[in-house]
Amino acid sequence: MDFRLHLSRRYSQAGAGIVGVAVAIRVLTLPVTAGVRLLDALMAAAAMCIGLILLRLPSGLERHRQAVSVAGAVGYAIVAAIGLRAAAPHVPDFGLVAAVAFTAILIGLDTDAPQTGSARTTASLNRMPWAPALAAAAAVIAIFIVLWLIAAPTSTGIGTLAVAVAAMVGVKLLAAGGAERSLDRLDSDTRRGLVSSALGRKLGVARDVTSVASAVLEACREIFPETSTGMVLINDPTDGLLKSPGAFLSSGGVGSGGPAYELAPGEGLGGAVFVAERAEVWPTTLSASMAQASLREANRVRLRRSKLGFIRSAIGAPLRVDGTTIGAILLTSERQENAWANSDAPIIEALADEAARAIERARRHEEEMAKAQLDAVTGMATRPHLLAVVDKELARASRREGTLALIMADIDGFGEINDRFGHDAGNQVLETFADVLRAILRREDSAARFGADEFVCVLPGADRDQARAVAARIQQRFTADTSGDQGLGRSGATASAGIAVYPTDSQDVGGLLDAAAGELDAAKASHELTGRSRLRRRVRDAAAN
Repeated sequence: MDFRLHLSRRYSQAGAGIVGVAVAIRVLTLPVTAGVRLLDALMAAAAMCIGLILLRLPSGLERHRQAVSVAGAVGYAIVAAIGLRAAAPHVPDFGLVAAVAFTAILIGLDTDAPQTGSARTTASLNRMPWAPALAAAAAVIAIFIVLWLIAAPTSTGIGTLAVAVAAMVGVKLLAAGGAERSLDRLDSDTRRGLVSSALGRKLGVARDVTSVASAVLEACREIFPETSTGMVLINDPTDGLLKSPGAFLSSGGVGSGGPAYELAPGEGLGGAVFVAERAEVWPTTLSASMAQASLREANRVRLRRSKLGFIRSAIGAPLRVDGTTIGAILLTSERQENAWANSDAPIIEALADEAARAIERARRHEEEMAKAQLDAVTGMATRPHLLAVVDKELARASRREGTLALIMADIDGFGEINDRFGHDAGNQVLETFADVLRAILRREDSAARFGADEFVCVLPGADRDQARAVAARIQQRFTADTSGDQGLGRSGATASAGIAVYPTDSQDVGGLLDAAAGELDAAKASHELTGRSRLRRRVRDAAAN
């Protein structure tokens, strides 16, 4: 970006230099006395020296470019005035030549200050303060007027001078407007580049909506370090409410939890952003409190239970895909008022646009996986498919008067793993457990992801002892695989299991699942079947030996 600004500045100054060379050639080719020709040559040389200094400004003076540019413009004007004054009696088109020369000086006036390097200021270009720019332009025009009054033929008159000055000012404003639009486009490109870079690093290979929302909030914390809390809210088409996909940004980082909001459009800060369909900034405690006043009582209770701090300022932006608003991003600060200003609105809008596309891709992926009855994270069958399989296997066992065992297993402390290590680590744990099931179960067995961290295995023809042996192998293999993994070893992930057998425990699908879930709960309570207790026991036994 700095290179593009530098290149634009050089183009402007080079253009002014070309006009200056043309004026110098016009003056130096006039039939004038030797003294006038020498003076004009000296003025042309002085103008070239000023141009070279501005084009190749020493690095030590780069931070003073604004002052050097102002001085250079005034210096150009003085040199041009001296040269044109000396040649004025011999220039038949003096008014045109002078106006063109001074217009080029005005256009070449540098109005860009050097940039800072922080992430926040890089996203919004620092422009030259208007006061020095106006002072320099006024000085150039004043010198032009003085030159005109002294050297222009009397026949031109004040009216022609007024037209010339108006034309100079108009051309400068047109050039400044075009430069401003170019810089605005550069601002937008820069913001989107920063946002894409930050979000791309965080997204990684996230495939489900929760992981994408977590990555978005991580990017928000990187771009806006003053953020205390943040959430992504997605519109649920079934009831029209805005809901969190399970990720929440707090002072401790991104994890699960936070207010279990179900916001109606227009309700609270998040609902206001959703309805407005544009970025909103609440710079003060009062403005944020007034927006939160529309919260329903149920959401007020959820907010109090979350024990979050007082909102002193907030910012939000809608999630839009193809012109349709699908949700909102909301960031709040508990530490200070005016944590965000209106100038931050384009940045969070750019972030929201990128996030919306990523979320929409994840939603479509989940929908496609659901249609294929496969879980988006583990690639295993889902609950509906499992119920159909169990129903079919029950009918087969009944016809053959055989047995059918179910193993309901879940991952110990899965919520804690998500909170401590992030959703990417949680997904990796789930994928590892799914790989263990694929490795251990027989070809005729089935398995599915039954809940957030619950899996159910269907073992046709197995009795209780066989099911317990399979469950033990699953627990041992899972503990070994996670503890031996460089990334997952710190999580200490283990699994617990509960078992139900047809026809002993129940003769229908619901009864078997309830029996397995009951034994799983009892196992966790008694620490008899839990993988975590088995791991601790092995550690104690090893220490004793």
